[in-house]
Amino acid sequence: MSAFKVGVGLSREMDSGAAAREAAGNALEQAGLDSGAWALCFFSAQHLQSAEMLRAEILRETGCRSLCGCSTMGVIAAGEEREHLPGVAVMVGEADGIEPLSKMLAEDGGGLEPFRDVADTWRGNRLVIALPDSLSVNINQVRDRITAEMPDTPFFGAGATDDGRVGLSLQMGMEGVRNRSIAMLGLFGEFETAVGITQSCSAVGEPHFITSAKDNILIELDGRPALHAMIAQGKELGLEDFQQLATEVMFGFPLDVERPEFTGETCLVRPLSGLEQESHGLIVPFPVRNQSSMAFMHRNPVMAEKDMERMVHRAGEDLSGPPDFGIYFNCAARGHGLYGRQGVDSGIIAGRFGDVPIVGMFGGYELATALGLPHIYTYTGVLLLVRRNG
Repeated sequence: MSAFKVGVGLSREMDSGAAAREAAGNALEQAGLDSGAWALCFFSAQHLQSAEMLRAEILRETGCRSLCGCSTMGVIAAGEEREHLPGVAVMVGEADGIEPLSKMLAEDGGGLEPFRDVADTWRGNRLVIALPDSLSVNINQVRDRITAEMPDTPFFGAGATDDGRVGLSLQMGMEGVRNRSIAMLGLFGEFETAVGITQSCSAVGEPHFITSAKDNILIELDGRPALHAMIAQGKELGLEDFQQLATEVMFGFPLDVERPEFTGETCLVRPLSGLEQESHGLIVPFPVRNQSSMAFMHRNPVMAEKDMERMVHRAGEDLSGPPDFGIYFNCAARGHGLYGRQGVDSGIIAGRFGDVPIVGMFGGYELATALGLPHIYTYTGVLLLVRRNG
């Protein structure tokens, strides 16, 4: 079986038409294609007003029959991370025996039937890239719908967003350019995948037993007010100022409550979103479970870089050979804001995989299937690697 033919192009042009032509043309050239079966496009907020032009030029240049894309806080391609800067990144690909399918879904996730139909028809593996509008789509509702309607299909992706100044995100597909929607791309056929998930923070201290909780409020940890436990943890880290504490210390909730772990894909990290004065409780954007466990997580650039290196190495080892291409979904809170310098994650990926075509975006959150279920990650980097079987 022939390998995927995949290429990635990056443009820094401000003119959207020129940027689309340059990025798509470079992608086709790298892939050795005159046209592609499918295309994936990430574009910065500077191109929001001309997204229709971007779409038209990408379709004209690539001739693809499946297109998926969205606006982002920044794009990743050609070993470069362009945060808050003009950027258009395009991936183009095709392979014999691989069927692509793209669709624009409603904001409630309705419209998965075509993906189910193709999945039932094609033998081999399957994966779906989902790019929801992070400013309007109820991602928890969509996640539950995906789990119910396509339980055996791995989903990956990120929340489409802007750069924080406009308050608008756009999704792109064969049907047009929209907001309040979900752009999706499915690949079906003979290929293998590997996924790595890295955290921006690491667990500190011992895990805590949740002795009292209600809805999304942590009331007691190990029998003491949750706020007091957090303040004590902050003092151990030398964080006396509560505002700094609330910025640097987060909450890790294990996916497997029977065997709790707090690294990589094994836990979900959430920030502090408020205080409950009467109980001295901590409000977190997560449905907290009584009689479960959690850990305080410290946002740490040194440990984040080490974990990124661990994740990239492990993901590469999970494939039977070098990947044909990869997609990196990075949290908007990582990048320069985490490390204090640009290009850390893309440099680590390039150092491991060399010239393998990798495209990526900075999103509002990350989506990844782990332990058999799709999950909503935050403050993470999700690396999806794909290799043709045979």
